[in-house]
Amino acid sequence: MKMWLLVLALTAPVAARADRAERLEKRGERMEKQGERREKRGEKLEQKAEAKKEKADELRAAGHDKAANALDRAANREERRGERMEKQGQRREKRGERLEKRGQALENRKANANAATPATPADPGVTSATPATPGH
Repeated sequence: MKMWLLVLALTAPVAARADRAERLEKRGERMEKQGERREKRGEKLEQKAEAKKEKADELRAAGHDKAANALDRAANREERRGERMEKQGQRREKRGERLEKRGQALENRKANANAATPATPADPGVTSATPATPGH
């Protein structure tokens, strides 16, 4: 019984690390999607701001200066907000791509570490007792 507990205690951290690469990759994908959505939302806000500016011009032409000024200010705020949101989306998308790459690299590293070593060396002139040198 104690032996099983010991085995479980020792293998739990390994299991937790095993799916880390996959989680990193999924988080990266999620971030990318969030970034795309944020960018679209920012573009939409900028379009709304443009429509408000046109409406303000119409009001100004009709002689409603105060209302036109208020609408202009609101349009400017919305346009700045849209630009900020777009930039955030681009940053989030880039970060997501980086996370995804990191997860894939981690997966590849683990796959290579777990790969079986060949019984015979690739270079027959080298014995297994000889350490590998960078220049060879």
